[in-house]
Amino acid sequence: MLVINGYLIWSFLRHRSKIYEIEDENKVLSAQLKAKEDEIKTLMADNSMRLAFKEEWLGMLKNEVLAATDTAELRQSLNSLTAQLRLQIDTENKLAGLQEKVGYNDIHFDSKLQEQYPDLTKGEREVCALLRLNLSIKEIMIVRNVSSDSVKSMRRRIRKKMNIPSEIELEKFIQELA
Repeated sequence: MLVINGYLIWSFLRHRSKIYEIEDENKVLSAQLKAKEDEIKTLMADNSMRLAFKEEWLGMLKNEVLAATDTAELRQSLNSLTAQLRLQIDTENKLAGLQEKVGYNDIHFDSKLQEQYPDLTKGEREVCALLRLNLSIKEIMIVRNVSSDSVKSMRRRIRKKMNIPSEIELEKFIQELA
């Protein structure tokens, strides 16, 4: 009887251990699914913003070209619009290059941030990644297409959520996380 009880207890403990492993794996998978959903939402928002920009740009193109009264004015309008479009393309190329650089430098950096500081939003983690590359406020402002006040505000929120004392430099703290 003792052997049977011992076997049953051992079997129960083994199954309970497997249940805990499966529950932990389920939590990890749920977190990964949520991260992917957030990423898709961000991509959709980014595409919507790009579409809105292109529609606005097309409207400007129509207005400026149709409003031009002579050839010189038309040429000047087209040159201005071409320069604006080139600036937008250059900005998007820089952003794509930075995203590759962020991914190349530390694939696991975002995961570490999420694990250690779960209160950080995706945008705040992106700013942390950009700070890790030693980008200035102005560069982050251009890459993220936001105002300098927005970047400064996000830096304050990051500092508060990460509980970083004011005497410690934010960039240095983030670079030492890896």
